[in-house]
Amino acid sequence: MTRMLISLMVFLWTVSAGWAGPVPYSLDIKASKVAFFYSLGGRKIEGSFQVSQAMTMVDLQDVRRSTLDVTIATKSVRAGDALVTIAMRGDDLLATKQYPSAHFVSSRVVPNANGARVTGDLTLKGVTRPVTLDAVFQRRADAPTDNSELILQVTGAVSRKAFDISGYPDLVGDIITLNFQVHLNRE
Repeated sequence: MTRMLISLMVFLWTVSAGWAGPVPYSLDIKASKVAFFYSLGGRKIEGSFQVSQAMTMVDLQDVRRSTLDVTIATKSVRAGDALVTIAMRGDDLLATKQYPSAHFVSSRVVPNANGARVTGDLTLKGVTRPVTLDAVFQRRADAPTDNSELILQVTGAVSRKAFDISGYPDLVGDIITLNFQVHLNRE
């Protein structure tokens, strides 16, 4: 409910702000993270990555003109305990020595009831596939009201098999749920 209220406040503010065109935002690396959730032996486990870079253009009046280009440091993966994290970095899963990053580039942004639907290409473990994610632009309650600081909350799911991440099929489920929380500062 709080997220919806903050999102509504951001939307109402932007309608009254009268911005014209996309505005560049830079990434707050320390505050941003990518969480992912997977099934391990029937248990839901949370893992995380660090966002290493983001190039974002945001048009809060017409989100269709917004773009998102995010690089995730797969070598920063944390997944459950230390043994699971080591396995996650190994060749059977993310092969982080060979593929130290993942990359998402939006190709289309369409407004929806809660924010926007973002379609783009995700490259993970050297495999590029189209994915569609849901995005909500938010603002912390204590952030400036000029939208100079935004939070982009992005959610979705991918099949690990689609990205050739097929290790431990008897233990790890195929669907990986994503939850990006990207903190942005207007340049």
